[in-house]
Amino acid sequence: MNHAILCAAALVLLSACRGEGERRAPAGAASAAPAPRPDQLAPGELAEGTVDAFGLKLPRALTVTAQFPDAFFARGSLRAEDVATYVKARVVAERVESAPPKTVFHGATVKSAAAPARVLEIEVLMRDDHTEIVVRDVTRPPAKDGLTEEERWRELGLTPQGQPLDPTKLE
Repeated sequence: MNHAILCAAALVLLSACRGEGERRAPAGAASAAPAPRPDQLAPGELAEGTVDAFGLKLPRALTVTAQFPDAFFARGSLRAEDVATYVKARVVAERVESAPPKTVFHGATVKSAAAPARVLEIEVLMRDDHTEIVVRDVTRPPAKDGLTEEERWRELGLTPQGQPLDPTKLE
Protein backbone atom coordinates (compact mmCIF):
# COMPACT_ATOMS: atom_id res chain seq x y z
CA MET A 1 0.00 0.00 0.00
CA ASN A 2 2.87 2.35 0.71
CA HIS A 3 4.10 1.71 -2.76
CA ALA A 4 0.78 2.86 -4.27
CA ILE A 5 0.79 6.06 -2.22
CA LEU A 6 4.36 6.88 -3.23
CA CYS A 7 3.52 6.35 -6.92
CA ALA A 8 0.45 8.58 -6.66
CA ALA A 9 2.45 11.32 -4.89
CA ALA A 10 5.23 11.13 -7.49
CA LEU A 11 2.66 11.40 -10.28
CA VAL A 12 1.07 14.50 -8.69
CA LEU A 13 4.49 16.16 -8.22
CA LEU A 14 5.56 15.31 -11.75
CA SER A 15 2.46 16.84 -13.30
CA ALA A 16 2.80 19.95 -11.11
CA CYS A 17 6.44 20.44 -12.14
CA ARG A 18 5.65 19.96 -15.82
CA GLY A 19 2.99 22.66 -15.75
CA GLU A 20 5.19 25.29 -14.04
CA GLY A 21 7.40 26.17 -17.01
CA GLU A 22 4.78 25.80 -19.72
CA ARG A 23 2.74 28.67 -20.97
CA ARG A 24 -0.07 27.87 -23.29
CA ALA A 25 -1.20 30.15 -26.09
CA PRO A 26 -4.74 31.48 -25.94
CA ALA A 27 -7.24 29.20 -27.66
CA GLY A 28 -7.70 31.51 -30.70
CA ALA A 29 -4.01 32.30 -31.28
CA ALA A 30 -2.36 30.73 -34.32
CA SER A 31 1.09 29.28 -33.97
CA ALA A 32 3.41 31.17 -36.30
CA ALA A 33 6.89 30.12 -37.34
CA PRO A 34 9.53 32.50 -36.08
CA ALA A 35 10.58 35.05 -38.69
CA PRO A 36 14.12 34.67 -40.04
CA ARG A 37 16.64 37.09 -38.64
CA PRO A 38 17.35 40.07 -40.90
CA ASP A 39 20.83 38.74 -41.69
CA GLN A 40 19.58 35.29 -42.75
CA LEU A 41 17.77 34.09 -45.87
CA ALA A 42 14.50 32.21 -45.73
CA PRO A 43 14.56 28.62 -47.03
CA GLY A 44 14.85 28.71 -50.84
CA GLU A 45 15.59 32.45 -50.91
CA LEU A 46 18.66 33.44 -52.95
CA ALA A 47 21.08 36.25 -52.17
CA GLU A 48 21.51 38.95 -54.78
CA GLY A 49 24.94 39.03 -56.40
CA THR A 50 26.99 41.77 -58.01
CA VAL A 51 26.74 40.63 -61.66
CA ASP A 52 24.41 42.95 -63.57
CA ALA A 53 22.80 41.34 -66.63
CA PHE A 54 21.09 44.28 -68.38
CA GLY A 55 19.75 45.65 -65.09
CA LEU A 56 18.95 42.27 -63.49
CA LYS A 57 21.31 41.37 -60.64
CA LEU A 58 21.99 37.64 -60.89
CA PRO A 59 21.91 35.46 -57.75
CA ARG A 60 25.22 35.38 -55.90
CA ALA A 61 25.68 31.59 -56.28
CA LEU A 62 25.63 31.76 -60.10
CA THR A 63 28.82 32.00 -62.15
CA VAL A 64 28.83 33.74 -65.54
CA THR A 65 29.98 31.23 -68.18
CA ALA A 66 29.63 33.51 -71.24
CA GLN A 67 28.84 37.14 -71.89
CA PHE A 68 27.98 38.81 -75.20
CA PRO A 69 26.69 42.27 -76.11
CA ASP A 70 23.13 40.91 -76.14
CA ALA A 71 23.24 37.90 -73.77
CA PHE A 72 24.49 36.60 -70.40
CA PHE A 73 24.87 32.88 -69.62
CA ALA A 74 25.36 31.76 -66.01
CA ARG A 75 25.13 28.52 -64.05
CA GLY A 76 25.25 27.21 -60.52
CA SER A 77 24.24 24.48 -58.12
CA LEU A 78 20.84 25.92 -57.27
CA ARG A 79 17.30 24.63 -57.61
CA ALA A 80 15.69 25.90 -60.84
CA GLU A 81 12.50 26.70 -58.89
CA ASP A 82 14.44 28.97 -56.54
CA VAL A 83 16.10 30.81 -59.45
CA ALA A 84 12.73 31.24 -61.20
CA THR A 85 11.21 32.61 -57.98
CA TYR A 86 14.19 34.98 -57.62
CA VAL A 87 13.68 36.29 -61.18
CA LYS A 88 9.89 36.55 -60.78
CA ALA A 89 10.34 38.81 -57.75
CA ARG A 90 12.55 41.21 -59.75
CA VAL A 91 10.88 41.49 -63.17
CA VAL A 92 7.55 42.24 -64.79
CA ALA A 93 6.98 39.94 -67.77
CA GLU A 94 4.44 40.07 -70.58
CA ARG A 95 4.20 36.28 -70.48
CA VAL A 96 5.73 33.48 -68.42
CA GLU A 97 5.95 29.89 -69.67
CA SER A 98 6.77 27.30 -67.06
CA ALA A 99 7.36 23.57 -67.48
CA PRO A 100 9.49 21.15 -65.45
CA PRO A 101 12.76 21.58 -67.38
CA LYS A 102 12.56 25.37 -67.81
CA THR A 103 10.81 28.67 -67.12
CA VAL A 104 10.86 31.46 -69.72
CA PHE A 105 10.04 35.10 -69.00
CA HIS A 106 9.05 36.82 -72.28
CA GLY A 107 9.09 40.60 -72.67
CA ALA A 108 10.44 41.12 -69.17
CA THR A 109 11.55 44.42 -67.70
CA VAL A 110 13.45 44.80 -64.43
CA LYS A 111 11.28 46.43 -61.74
CA SER A 112 14.12 48.59 -60.43
CA ALA A 113 15.32 49.76 -63.88
CA ALA A 114 15.20 53.41 -64.84
CA ALA A 115 12.99 54.30 -67.80
CA PRO A 116 13.29 53.42 -70.61
CA ALA A 117 13.92 49.89 -69.42
CA ARG A 118 15.46 47.17 -71.56
CA VAL A 119 13.22 44.36 -72.73
CA LEU A 120 14.62 40.95 -71.75
CA GLU A 121 13.95 37.31 -72.43
CA ILE A 122 15.06 35.23 -69.46
CA GLU A 123 15.32 31.44 -69.46
CA VAL A 124 15.88 29.37 -66.32
CA LEU A 125 16.93 25.86 -67.36
CA MET A 126 17.19 22.79 -65.15
CA ARG A 127 20.11 20.50 -66.03
CA ASP A 128 21.25 17.20 -64.52
CA ASP A 129 23.48 18.64 -61.81
CA HIS A 130 23.02 22.42 -62.11
CA THR A 131 20.75 25.25 -63.18
CA GLU A 132 21.47 27.66 -66.02
CA ILE A 133 20.07 31.11 -66.64
CA VAL A 134 20.18 32.92 -69.97
CA VAL A 135 19.37 36.64 -70.04
CA ARG A 136 18.94 38.11 -73.54
CA ASP A 137 18.46 41.78 -74.36
CA VAL A 138 15.70 41.81 -76.99
CA THR A 139 15.08 45.57 -76.89
CA ARG A 140 14.22 46.92 -80.31
CA PRO A 141 16.14 50.00 -81.37
CA PRO A 142 13.93 53.07 -81.72
CA ALA A 143 12.80 53.90 -85.24
CA LYS A 144 14.34 57.00 -86.77
CA ASP A 145 11.89 59.77 -87.44
CA GLY A 146 11.45 61.28 -90.88
CA LEU A 147 12.53 58.25 -92.97
CA THR A 148 10.49 56.86 -95.81
CA GLU A 149 9.73 53.14 -95.92
CA GLU A 150 12.37 52.66 -98.65
CA GLU A 151 14.99 54.46 -96.55
CA ARG A 152 14.19 52.26 -93.54
CA TRP A 153 14.72 49.11 -95.67
CA ARG A 154 17.97 50.55 -97.03
CA GLU A 155 19.27 51.14 -93.48
CA LEU A 156 18.74 47.45 -92.87
CA GLY A 157 20.64 46.61 -96.06
CA LEU A 158 17.54 45.32 -97.84
CA THR A 159 15.27 46.23 -100.72
CA PRO A 160 11.58 46.91 -99.99
CA GLN A 161 10.97 43.30 -101.08
CA GLY A 162 13.30 42.02 -98.33
CA GLN A 163 16.17 41.07 -100.66
CA PRO A 164 19.78 42.00 -99.76
CA LEU A 165 21.06 45.16 -101.42
CA ASP A 166 24.53 43.63 -101.64
CA PRO A 167 24.45 39.79 -101.58
CA THR A 168 28.18 39.71 -100.78
CA LYS A 169 27.54 41.50 -97.45
CA LEU A 170 25.19 39.33 -95.46
CA GLU A 171 25.09 40.18 -91.76
